[in-house]
Amino acid sequence: MASRSRESVGEGTAPAHGDRLAVLRRCPLFAAWPEARLADLARIARTADYPRGAEIFARDPEQRDIFVIAAGGVEVSRGSAAGRKFVLSLSGPFEVLALVRLLDNPPIRFAYRAHMDTTLVHLPVAGLRAILDADPILWRDIALLMCARQGDSLRLLNDQQLGSLDQRMAWTLADLARIHGIAGEQGTDVGLRLPQEQLGAMLGVTRQSVNKLLRGFEEAGLIAIDYNRITIRDPAALDRLAAQRD
Repeated sequence: MASRSRESVGEGTAPAHGDRLAVLRRCPLFAAWPEARLADLARIARTADYPRGAEIFARDPEQRDIFVIAAGGVEVSRGSAAGRKFVLSLSGPFEVLALVRLLDNPPIRFAYRAHMDTTLVHLPVAGLRAILDADPILWRDIALLMCARQGDSLRLLNDQQLGSLDQRMAWTLADLARIHGIAGEQGTDVGLRLPQEQLGAMLGVTRQSVNKLLRGFEEAGLIAIDYNRITIRDPAALDRLAAQRD
């Protein structure tokens, strides 16, 4: 992978049209679209590679693209003027991000950063809107996904305000395992490199608090920790803890 962001247009290493089409077919948002519309999407798409830590829209924060993760992962976050960061989500292959950029005036500017070496398929908003307007029933899929994500955001806000730290950590790990989990003999590997600083940014707490909590989960047999890797050993118990209410 290149050591800098590499636009695919005009480069011999860029995935071909058919490769972009294969990625779009595996994206849940587009999986049920007619083949002709998927081909239209692939024609307007471009591919770019990002090294770990690179900001996706660094050159143009207002860039009017949405994107599908072809490989790797993307961290979505917000930061404060004081330097504090809150990680909203960690997304993996075939997820679509930056849908808020379909709006004329996106309400919040999120930061999108490569969580590891990452390849993205970018879709310009103008071209995507033209495809959607030509076949308006497809807007339904956009609306349903945005409603689902609104529900996730409301649940996250509720847990941040009302849930205990134990519950919030359990919910976060269970959700990451659901999205990125890899089944193995010892349990479900969360499938992402998860430094404690990053988990702290997701929960709004210090690294020290995360370390203490993870060690407690490990001693209780809920998880196993190996450097920055986490394996879920008892998913049922983790789900019960996440759902517990005072």
